[in-house]
Amino acid sequence: MTDEQAGLEDEQTAVDDADQASEEPDEAAKLKEAIEVSTEDVGTLRKKLTITIPRDAIDERLDEQYSELKRDSIVPGFRKGHAPLKLIQKRFGHDVGDQLISKLVSAGYLAAIEKAELKPIGDPLIWARGKDQDEGEKLVSIEKALEVMELPDEESLTFACEIELRPEFEFPELEGIKVDKPKVEITDEDVDAEIKRYQSMRGQYVPLTGGTIEEDDLIIADMTMRVDGKVVKEEKNASFAARGQVIEGVVIENLGDALIGTSSGDTVTAEADVGDDHENLDYRGKKAAFEIAIKDVKRLEVPALDQQFIEVLGFDSKEELRSHLRYTLESYLSTVVQRGMRGQIGKYLLENCEMELPTGLSQRQTERVVARRKVELWQRGVPDQEVEKHMDELRSKAGEDTVKELKLFFIMEKVAEQMEIEVLDEELNGAIAGIAARQGKRFDRVRDELSKGEGLMALYLQLRDDKILDALLQKAVITEIEGPKKKTAKKAKKTEKTTKSTVKKSTGTKKAGRATEKKAQG
Repeated sequence: MTDEQAGLEDEQTAVDDADQASEEPDEAAKLKEAIEVSTEDVGTLRKKLTITIPRDAIDERLDEQYSELKRDSIVPGFRKGHAPLKLIQKRFGHDVGDQLISKLVSAGYLAAIEKAELKPIGDPLIWARGKDQDEGEKLVSIEKALEVMELPDEESLTFACEIELRPEFEFPELEGIKVDKPKVEITDEDVDAEIKRYQSMRGQYVPLTGGTIEEDDLIIADMTMRVDGKVVKEEKNASFAARGQVIEGVVIENLGDALIGTSSGDTVTAEADVGDDHENLDYRGKKAAFEIAIKDVKRLEVPALDQQFIEVLGFDSKEELRSHLRYTLESYLSTVVQRGMRGQIGKYLLENCEMELPTGLSQRQTERVVARRKVELWQRGVPDQEVEKHMDELRSKAGEDTVKELKLFFIMEKVAEQMEIEVLDEELNGAIAGIAARQGKRFDRVRDELSKGEGLMALYLQLRDDKILDALLQKAVITEIEGPKKKTAKKAKKTEKTTKSTVKKSTGTKKAGRATEKKAQG
């Protein structure tokens, strides 16, 4: 091929690419014009969309697909591009149907929300029947829906989905926000807490050989879930902690109370209401009963603060360890103070932005908030066991705190657009490296863990929000104040003594004793 021919071929390729790029908006516009969309309110800022893609639009795309295959496919016994169309349809029909329905559902949804002038939060949930024909329809992700959806032979394609809409609201004044900057210092108690964190990071769960289950113990059990008396789920050797949990999408806030005080071999039952956003329509608003047959119990065992442990950490003495940790904490103190001031800005925004939120936070939105909290805890160097405890608590109490964080998410998203704030790749990688250092893990391992689910996005949003809050702090009115006074060791000991006395005098069950102890401590 001559240089001139190569140049002409490159020029033709560029023209073809440009033509294809110009055709895509035309196809989207044609689909938007052709589809039928009906909307139904199913809650505050929550809508059900029924989308119909006419048969003509389906056939037009099928013809395009088969024309391309006829032109490019090599079929034994025929020259390239000369195989009969019916043979092409028979040979590739199934694959073409799978690919086309995926494109039609995605493109049809995007065209529908544009036609209906809707601004949804995240991806839709599709109403789809399970692979077992006896299963009723339920809300599932697009990916799961496409596993069971089929392209109709002659009819139009109709499918329904539910979306949550972005709330509309007005900003308060963003300049001159009043912020307090506390004067704080590192104490011996702070160093003690950091040492305990190091111990917890190197702890491990060991089988419980005697005694009863305590809060946060790890339970291995056979679980049976019933709705309306019918068994809907059975799982052998399920693993979960003795605290509030979300099992099969159902919040069991009192599960910890039911388990604490029991032991291996016992069977525990618990009931909980199924939320209005559960993926299975038949379960919504009903009672779910759980039967948990405990098989094994494990408890976190942390290493003793002895010379061997101190040397494993790389120090010669306890004094050297404490001196190092004090220095590290003091270096980190400015970050803590800055985080506190950012929190005051966030609180101001929450209190001064009026908005409605979707009826019943969906499980997906809750998981996004959970992922963000997980990233924050990792950045603070909280051990994995404690991180999981916080995650369980947040999932099982997905109420006011989750609502606040979701509300703040919408506020920060709108501020980011207004202030044109973004996060660079090097900033994201720097934050991952910081988490790796605090957790004592490798960079690639932390990145892999964050890549699961919403982790990386949660970290990106946190970095973006920090940049926004820091920019607002530069415009804030900051006043230095005295920091919060901590309990002295003497007072703490007195409180502990009073707590133990109160628990000892309680006349109720173990559950009543635990409630009294918490009340005395709080």
